[in-house]
Amino acid sequence: MSSRRLCRWIKGGAVTAAAAHATCWVWESAKEWESEAEQANPDGGIGAGFIEGALATFAWLTLVPLLLWAGMRLLRERDNHLLVTMGSAAWIVLGTQVTKGDVSRVETELFLFAFTLLGGFLALYRPVPPEE
Repeated sequence: MSSRRLCRWIKGGAVTAAAAHATCWVWESAKEWESEAEQANPDGGIGAGFIEGALATFAWLTLVPLLLWAGMRLLRERDNHLLVTMGSAAWIVLGTQVTKGDVSRVETELFLFAFTLLGGFLALYRPVPPEE
């Protein structure tokens, strides 16, 4: 593997790890906020904590693609379409495992590590411009 490809793989892995951990932290904080809202007004009916839960779900779905794109752009890497699209799809699959309540912290870190490796390999792809 050339040094350029190795550098891109490291950048992709680092950005993917940071995006996954940041999204997990935001999601866990928002879910705690939702739980606190539900406990603060237990007679609030069906809508207690709804907005907080919706914000948690919105953050869980949108932060990974945004952070993958922004992180790679900050590291001056272009053509990250595959990383952002497939990374987002993989996040939906792996992230659903992380968001289950019965997953331990070790299992969560293993899922995030697998996502990091996948992001590193997805970052290696660069489209070749067509020859004229």
